[in-house]
Amino acid sequence: MKTRYLIILFIGFVFFSSCKKDNPLLPESNQLYAVRGSSPGIFDREGRYMILRGVNYNVLGDYWQANSSVATTKQYSPEDISMMASYGFNCVRLLFSWSRLEPVRGNYDETYIQQIKTVIEEAAKYNMYVMIDMHQDAWGKFIATPVDSVCLNPNKGWDGAPEWATITDGMSTCTEGGMRESAPAVYHAFQNFWDNTNGIQDACIAAWQHLVSATAPYENVLGYDLINEPGLGYKTPLATEQTKLSNYYANLIIAIRSAEGSKQNEHIVFIENPVTYNGLGFIGYPDQNFSTDNNIVAAPHHYFESLNSAVSIETGYGMLMSASAYYSAKLFVGEWGFFGDPASDVSKVKRFGVIEDANFGSSTWWQWSQAPGDPHGISWDGTSYGNTSLHLIELDQSGNFTGNKNEIYLKVLGRTRPLAIHGTPSLLTSDSDNGLMHLEAIASSQGVTKLWIPNFFGEPVISGTNAELKNLETVEGGYYASVSVNGSYSIDVTF
Repeated sequence: MKTRYLIILFIGFVFFSSCKKDNPLLPESNQLYAVRGSSPGIFDREGRYMILRGVNYNVLGDYWQANSSVATTKQYSPEDISMMASYGFNCVRLLFSWSRLEPVRGNYDETYIQQIKTVIEEAAKYNMYVMIDMHQDAWGKFIATPVDSVCLNPNKGWDGAPEWATITDGMSTCTEGGMRESAPAVYHAFQNFWDNTNGIQDACIAAWQHLVSATAPYENVLGYDLINEPGLGYKTPLATEQTKLSNYYANLIIAIRSAEGSKQNEHIVFIENPVTYNGLGFIGYPDQNFSTDNNIVAAPHHYFESLNSAVSIETGYGMLMSASAYYSAKLFVGEWGFFGDPASDVSKVKRFGVIEDANFGSSTWWQWSQAPGDPHGISWDGTSYGNTSLHLIELDQSGNFTGNKNEIYLKVLGRTRPLAIHGTPSLLTSDSDNGLMHLEAIASSQGVTKLWIPNFFGEPVISGTNAELKNLETVEGGYYASVSVNGSYSIDVTF
């Protein structure tokens, strides 16, 4: 289960033209971009409104390991990407760790960068976009309470920064009630990052530039998530701490644009809100005008009625919409998920889907797979863990896929939907129980709207107003439908 503080979101709100399989290095034809303003969105090069749905994928994450005999992650396999595509996923939030990118200061692991590129290239074969996410939880795996420590609530290690960038000022790793970011060592490490102690923030920006220069030429790179769930430090005033985060975002975006090298290689930047301050749950904001860059999307996380029981799914989604509007940016829910019994929690997944469809939303589910040795699932002393772990696919203790899938959730996540909408969308409903979908939009010219339709219910029948089926392509797990549309149009999918 994805550990969070329930207090965090209670306190306040934040917050395919087809891919050419023989050459993923295409600078223009399928690259997406974002627009900020009164009608924000993510669009393709034909100006079509894009809906991106997918999963978080942590196979390249560098996690603290409590028990050397229990895997912390699954090994990467191309089979994962093909399975994702078979449920209509067109987006992967690919986690990477600074600790693996730059294990020694100034020395970048080119083998690791090639592993990132390998996932990007495999995803391109399935017209799938990759968001590259610099992931961290509780700063990094080098802040863990030693096994011989006297500590009422010891802290696990997690993932994120390399050891050389972990400056804790010798503070305690013990937590308050087990809340991982509450350990003084954690929020001192964040503070030293925001203060650029020993130039570690500059080094992180340089590491980002190095990675971006290697990945920017790929047209199916959706963009860059600058830092997962950042925490603020502990110094006052609070506004100064938030401004330090804002300045980091602004400087990093400038550095990324420089590394991309040209406008045609420019990718979307995804920003997240801080979730802790002084080790406690706190929803803050970067400064509203932290950047004039237009190619920005807000990517907060949604765990309402999941890890936070105080706010409903629908109210929480509305809060995230408001937070995104604060920056005149499109909302992309970078993480969401439910971790109870799928048979009972599926109703919550469906409710999220209803509000997401109503807002033409994009998101990535947490997560594709989680190994039993992942810090989210194993005890601090490494003695308590599951024989298997099921998210969307199940893994055993060695991190191997057992063959078991969470079909209950996958049927909802893989429901019928538009992928690329010509014109301005106005209404979308999709029912995962029967596969029916209804879309309305207004276009000022003739164009093509592209749909994903799962094969759960047989071959689809596509009808509508000012809409004519142009092509129905059968693929693993379903169909891609290209529908010619014009004017005020509607599309219905039935069976």
